[in-house]
Amino acid sequence: MMTQAAHSEENEPFRFRNLQIDWREMRVFVEAEEVHLSPIEFRLLSLLVRRRGWVIPYEQILRDVWGPSYIADRANLKLYIWYLRRKIERDPSNPELIQTKRGIGYIFAPRSLAA
Repeated sequence: MMTQAAHSEENEPFRFRNLQIDWREMRVFVEAEEVHLSPIEFRLLSLLVRRRGWVIPYEQILRDVWGPSYIADRANLKLYIWYLRRKIERDPSNPELIQTKRGIGYIFAPRSLAA
C-alpha cells in the first residue's frame, strides 16, 4: 500500500541543486539538460534519492537494483556509482550528491539538505 507521501513524491519531479528527476517519464536532467541513464543507472539513482539522508549498505543496493544473485558483486556497484557520478556530479572526483561511506555503502545528500 502506497502512503500519501510516497504517492506525492512519485507524481512530483524531484529537484535538488542542479539535479531534476521526472519519475513518471524516467528522465533525469542536470543543469536543465537531459542526461541519458541506463535502466540500471536510473534504478540506482532512484533508490539513493528515495532513501536520501540514509546510508544504504552495499548489499541492500545490490539486492534492490540487480537482484539477490548479485549480493557479492561490489565491483559492479562501484562501477555504476562512478558512471552516475560522471553524469550528475559537478565534479565526479569530489562528489557532493552521491557520497561513499567507506566499508558500509552509499548515501545521497542528507534529507534535510534535499528537502
